[in-house]
Amino acid sequence: MRRPPEPGILLVATRELRWMRRDRVALLLAIVVPVVVFAVLALTFSSAVIRNLKVTVVDADHSATSLTFVQAITSAPGVIVAERSSDMTGAMHAIRSGDAIAAVYIPEHFERDLIAQRRPQIVVLYNRQYFTPGNSASSATSNAIAAATATLPRAASTGDRGYAPGSLVVEQYVLTNPALNYAQFLLRAILPHILHIIIAVAAGYAVGSEFSRRSLRGWMRAAGGSPLTALVGKLAPLLGIFILMMVVVAAIVHQVFHVPFRGDSVVLVAAALLMIVAYLSLGALFQLLVRDLSTGLSLTAIICNPSFGFAGVGFPVLAMEEFPRVWGAMLPVRWYMQILFDQAVRGLPRSASTEPFMILAGLALVLFALCWLRLRHITRGLSARRAAEPLVPLIEQAPGIGGAMVAELRRALNDKGVFGLIVMAPVIYGLLYPQPYLGQVLRNVPIAVVDQDHTEISRRLVQ
Repeated sequence: MRRPPEPGILLVATRELRWMRRDRVALLLAIVVPVVVFAVLALTFSSAVIRNLKVTVVDADHSATSLTFVQAITSAPGVIVAERSSDMTGAMHAIRSGDAIAAVYIPEHFERDLIAQRRPQIVVLYNRQYFTPGNSASSATSNAIAAATATLPRAASTGDRGYAPGSLVVEQYVLTNPALNYAQFLLRAILPHILHIIIAVAAGYAVGSEFSRRSLRGWMRAAGGSPLTALVGKLAPLLGIFILMMVVVAAIVHQVFHVPFRGDSVVLVAAALLMIVAYLSLGALFQLLVRDLSTGLSLTAIICNPSFGFAGVGFPVLAMEEFPRVWGAMLPVRWYMQILFDQAVRGLPRSASTEPFMILAGLALVLFALCWLRLRHITRGLSARRAAEPLVPLIEQAPGIGGAMVAELRRALNDKGVFGLIVMAPVIYGLLYPQPYLGQVLRNVPIAVVDQDHTEISRRLVQ
């Protein structure tokens, strides 16, 4: 006679895997949704650098010099001359209609005034409604104009007076993402944010199913009555799946888009593991607290969804006010993103990530400990006979479409999970989402100044 397997972590994990194979929702959350999201985002960022932004050019001079500038703009990376307008009215119409994102105006008598050193101006207008592409188009056209100016002959730029001292030149060197590679910046940031929501929801569904569709007693029997064994065995399969997903994320960013990695891979791998543990524990904790699948999932979504704004990716943490700073500090993804950008993008030494790593480890440990303590408290009452659950009263429904709508509304409002998702979630989102951006304008951004001159002029520049 075949002996039944001994209770333990392996038995709980095997039980969980068998259930996932039969439960389509569990498979959808753990495997299908991440793969689909990764594929959609990879296709979205398939052109990692912004290119072919449409520009319209108004050349009112029609000279050889103005043609040089038009050709420079045409060959500039990132923009393409979509049309040549006859006047500024046509150029502005092209911008407002969306046919172009920027316009370049070369004034009449441009070549003559340039030779006469009257400092004629080339005007660049761009649509700031589209913030990032508008700035990219402006930068590309300005760089093209500067490059064309540098190629002008001496006679056209300084006349016959020979060398003339120029004005103060400020050189700028971009230390991070100088190529404006949005796969390097946004894709690297968005993929972990999408994944951390899926991790928490998948863990919540796995634990919450024990209170709704499965058997909490069967879970504990498979674990030999140990809450710690039950929790580790329950989350272990998901941990393995999401570790694999993090590997897929790294492969998409570094192999598909050829984004360089500059830091310590061991630190980043350990941080990714801690983030997965933290959000598995967070999703499980909400289910253990409310013991209702739909309510727990609603709470998980409410907490996790707005976290992108608090992570300091779209808006820097140093410009946030006190509440978003404190709230963001309690989110594990905030510290993982800091480690990710310090190691993968900036290439900082391992010691620079010590503080965020310790905070992330502390959050993962605290969340897992809270799950264990809560599950231990729940299992103490399993030996007592479970009281009969009250029946949900049937809602009387009036005939007709109106009656059906009223009955459905009453059912939705009586369900705590649905009520939280359609009523509480918009209210909480409305309060949470604006918090990181209430400062509106970046202020008091710290910069470093190296003054090797130590003169009155240099001190004035510093001031």
